Amino acid sequence: MLLSTTLVASMTTIAANPASAAPEETTTKTNPIFLTGPNHGSPEDIAIRYLRGNPTAHGVTTTDLSDLSILSSYTSRHNGVTHVNLAQRHQNLEVFGATATVNIAKDGSVILVGDTLVPDLTKRTSGNADLGAVEAVAAAAEGLDLATPKSPKVLSRAGGAAQKTVVSDSGISEEPIPAKLGWQPTEDGLRLAWQLVIDDADDDHLWNATVDAETGDLLDADDWTVHHDTDEMAHTLGHVSGRTLAAGNPALGTPDPVQDGSSYHVYGYPSESPNDGPRSVVTNPADALASPYGWHDTDGVPGPEFTTTQGNNVHAYMDQDNNNQPDFGSSPDGGAGLSFDFPMDVNEHAQSYRDAATANLFYWNNVIHDVTYLYGFDEASGNFQMNNYGRGGVGGDYVRAEAADGGGSNNANFSTPAADGGTPRMQMYLWPGNQFGAQNQLVVDGVGSFDATWSRFSPAPSVAGLPGHGLVYGGTGCNTATYPQTLPDGNWIAVVDGGTAACTYLLRAQVAQSLGARAVVVAHNAAGAAPVLTGAMTTTPVAIPAVAVTQADGNTIKAAITDGQVTGSVRKHPSHPGIRDGDFDAGIVIHEYGHGISNRLTGGPGVNCLSGNEQMGEGWSDYFALTMLLDPAFDTADGVRGMGPYALFQDDRSGAGIRPRPYSRNMEIQPFTYDSIKTGGWLNGTSLAAPHGIGHGWAAVLWDMTWDLIDKHGLNPNVYEAWDTGGNNLAMQLVMDGLKMQGCGPGFVVGRNAIIAADAALTGGDNSCTLWASFARRGLGYSAVQGTTNRDDNTEAFDTHPSCRSDFTDRNAQPELNTLPAGDAAPMKFNLGTNRGLDILASNSPYSRLVDCDTLRTVNPDGPITPRPTPVAAVNPGNSTMSVSGNGQYNYVWKTDPAWAGACREFVLTLDNGFQYRSYFKFIA
Repeated sequence: MLLSTTLVASMTTIAANPASAAPEETTTKTNPIFLTGPNHGSPEDIAIRYLRGNPTAHGVTTTDLSDLSILSSYTSRHNGVTHVNLAQRHQNLEVFGATATVNIAKDGSVILVGDTLVPDLTKRTSGNADLGAVEAVAAAAEGLDLATPKSPKVLSRAGGAAQKTVVSDSGISEEPIPAKLGWQPTEDGLRLAWQLVIDDADDDHLWNATVDAETGDLLDADDWTVHHDTDEMAHTLGHVSGRTLAAGNPALGTPDPVQDGSSYHVYGYPSESPNDGPRSVVTNPADALASPYGWHDTDGVPGPEFTTTQGNNVHAYMDQDNNNQPDFGSSPDGGAGLSFDFPMDVNEHAQSYRDAATANLFYWNNVIHDVTYLYGFDEASGNFQMNNYGRGGVGGDYVRAEAADGGGSNNANFSTPAADGGTPRMQMYLWPGNQFGAQNQLVVDGVGSFDATWSRFSPAPSVAGLPGHGLVYGGTGCNTATYPQTLPDGNWIAVVDGGTAACTYLLRAQVAQSLGARAVVVAHNAAGAAPVLTGAMTTTPVAIPAVAVTQADGNTIKAAITDGQVTGSVRKHPSHPGIRDGDFDAGIVIHEYGHGISNRLTGGPGVNCLSGNEQMGEGWSDYFALTMLLDPAFDTADGVRGMGPYALFQDDRSGAGIRPRPYSRNMEIQPFTYDSIKTGGWLNGTSLAAPHGIGHGWAAVLWDMTWDLIDKHGLNPNVYEAWDTGGNNLAMQLVMDGLKMQGCGPGFVVGRNAIIAADAALTGGDNSCTLWASFARRGLGYSAVQGTTNRDDNTEAFDTHPSCRSDFTDRNAQPELNTLPAGDAAPMKFNLGTNRGLDILASNSPYSRLVDCDTLRTVNPDGPITPRPTPVAAVNPGNSTMSVSGNGQYNYVWKTDPAWAGACREFVLTLDNGFQYRSYFKFIA
């Protein structure tokens, strides 16, 4: 991956060596950050001409660029930038993963190029197409350790060199399997290969697999389902914090609603979860631009096609049996009035209010769709809609949002097919709170209390429980004959044997219910923990609670029944706070949807190309959640912001969340700097996990950037409003635009460059110095080096762009050291040419930071990479303050610390526009 180094070079040498799309022409650069001045021709022609005219800047030759195909090309409506995504080809076949994103301004200027182009295409190619598409499917299944394909057959085949073929699902895929021939880059050169997409039928994976067309070897595999490793989050489960928050502002939302009469009783924007306050009824929330016919339309004609939680942007339903199909009747119906108001009691288990959870999931998926549409994730860029209403792109790819999915717990995931029109899937899980002990309890009068597990297919036991019920032993419980011939009149609880060899747990519950039981208790048939009960949800669900107890407890209970008539109660365990549902945590919902956004926008629709250890998908997803939900009632720049606190049973947004550290501009709370991604570079010599821990570092950088822009432009509590109405809105826009501009395989430095270029295209670079100051503070400064997208070849730097800095008056210019007795007051003077008053400094300005006296780098003298020496706020001596003369001569008197003797520090003063004055000091005793 040479992407990072080529982009760093283009960004840092642009002023000295301007490039042109047509090298033989003379162009005048109108924007100092753009790669060229204006050019004539279509954006596609300009893009190809620019690449072929500047091959060495991208590590290739003109011959390597002789065959370029257009993967996608679309224009962002708010800034007029056309994003041309090109694929490299050789001998009429695609080179897998070899792409370039060329961004063209309205006047034809080339703004930025991101690429993963492959050099020397003609020198090292090998392989023959000895395997057909069907054989390639079998080879991929073996390489991915899937089941053996069953009766695979060709459903369709196109002509051409790529031999594009669709193979039947073969029992291993949820969908038919597309396959195509192309070149796979390897260490030994290009190998002829089949690339296939397999939607794993037995697990939550969407595989993009490449197998050698000659040998069948698995050459590459990329999982397009983004998972969250429960081991990474295990240490955070059960952490709690302790303040109570008031409700957010339910009035915020779109200023241009669709008046369709719809209403939703939900945790409405900007409330993240029950932590932020009670539910509210949100009326007419659909945005007229993003969803012009409302959320329940699919045909583009006024009036809903669905009165359930289904529409153009999303179909929300439950998939508790994990078969990737809607459970029976699991899309709640709002009726002709589209009123989605379902009961909920947060004191009970989440299965007691399933319809409320699904409605909440439907609401939030639509909110995300509408908000991100306003920031440029629209039809042309590959967004998720059934009907694109004639506005470009390919339809048919609404989100399948699966509530309370049975594929796991304490998690969520999102699958994003690369092709625009490929339908994504969101899977939201339950969070059972195992750290609090058993979820349920069976109390047997006169015998004792027994811990009990829970069921996915049944209602949950309530807090009140079922007191005074007789217990009846029903044997295996597989049919009515296993029960006693005489059953009690009225209320009774069935106790049945465990194991699924004889019949399913669901069937046992159905039989017990048919006989009049009010609950069923499964006595596990083996030593160890009792199981969580599962079963198919294809018919009318059972209406009675089902739980399981251990084998030992079951034997005790059955013995008591044998000895005589006993009564008991099944109830929610009094020590358990209740199973929680991720569908009520909007931060998690937005995070998952964010994976679809970053995958679709990076490299353009038609390709998924976030790769390498530095890929920041987790960071963008966290960032979208944090910024969309930013609420001034709860959130501050230097406070604590956790990710996913509700699902983790934390009390509020200041909980630690699921990340290695919560988010904050305060570096004592969030100590991430760029070198923290290195192996052993995190706290206490540990390593940030890839991709989640590394991604959280990128989100930390963007969170700082957002608050710096808020300091400059103010905070708009309504994210639906335009990008120029608040610093947070601007930050959202720049991040979205940066995703479109960066190209495939980005790392942190490339992501930085793309955001700065996005500002240049949007505002003419008005915020460039603020952005550079934000990135520099976290080690992504001007001199930072990315290397490849591996985690150990980057180098952090804390300097800003040369055009954004100057030296203090009467101080040695950087990099020379000034010598000063530790503890003295140091006048730090700078001249702005005019008196702008004293309210001219950015937040947390000025500060000083420890540096190495020889290298002047910000490093930890004790050895560990993280934490780096954090910025120390500068103070004035006594009661003095910064002063200014009539001609704009400013003087900030810096009171130094006697403890700094023998050390060196950099003093940094940042103006409110991001421009910085910097100077190095060596302190003597």
